[in-house]
Amino acid sequence: MEYALLQDNGGSNAPSYAAITKLEHWPEQPQGREQSLVSQLQTTLEIQQQLNIVSMAAGKLLPLAWLQVHTAVGDFIASGSKAAIYEHRSMLILNQQCLAELVYQSDSAFTPMLQRELLQLETEWLFALRNALVVSRLQQMALKDTLTGLGNRRFFDDSLNKAVQLAKRYDDSCGLMLLDLDNFKQVNDIAGHSTGDELLIAVANTMRDTLRITDSVFRFGGDEFAILLSAADTASAELIARRLLKTINQIALCQKYQVTVSIGLALLQPDQSLAQLFTAADQALYQAKNAGKSKLRIAL
Repeated sequence: MEYALLQDNGGSNAPSYAAITKLEHWPEQPQGREQSLVSQLQTTLEIQQQLNIVSMAAGKLLPLAWLQVHTAVGDFIASGSKAAIYEHRSMLILNQQCLAELVYQSDSAFTPMLQRELLQLETEWLFALRNALVVSRLQQMALKDTLTGLGNRRFFDDSLNKAVQLAKRYDDSCGLMLLDLDNFKQVNDIAGHSTGDELLIAVANTMRDTLRITDSVFRFGGDEFAILLSAADTASAELIARRLLKTINQIALCQKYQVTVSIGLALLQPDQSLAQLFTAADQALYQAKNAGKSKLRIAL
């Protein structure tokens, strides 16, 4: 289920950061439990934390077993949720804009009186949730490539740093693949940039479908991509790389314009720094490009 959180035509409906921080954007609430809940919700702009706060409040009204929220920026489940017999769904709407859908589950029936009580809780959440959704959306936009939806260079730098730190801390392994499309420039020259964009989107979708759920793919810009492989050894990493070579070559647009991919692969060594890992993968990619089209080279 998708919801229109922000309008892209000028962003007129999206509050600014300044608007988010002004207290006058919060409606006045009566004293007591209502004010306490609103105050708690104002302490965080994390959707997951807000959901946990609402779940605790709802748990005081009935033996709540499950609470989930569906939003345009993702689905979130309250901590400790377990499936139950009875279910109640509610749409969260603010200023004629659908923010999210809440899904409650309980071993007790949702009577009309309980539904009215839950509606009051939801009303108190609306402004905090709206602000959290705006911030989450802005964060996603800052870390995503707008054409392909893949992580951008900024997101890659942060993810690579975390992956290397975790691998060293837990004596684990990780791998880095750098990819560059062969003959891509001629697509823009022959068919135009719109066709080039279609090809890049097709390549991005193919990589998503080919990689494991634990791997992450990023677009540097142009026709350059990077992939972080978690818990990878040489054999499994090479298998993934060769599978990518095959699947990308089979894309219809790639075949039409004779576009292939070159890949440089490096696995983190015990004595390597983040910069050294990247340099190793980059040098392997350079060797693959020099060896011809549709080649894989592995850093030794």
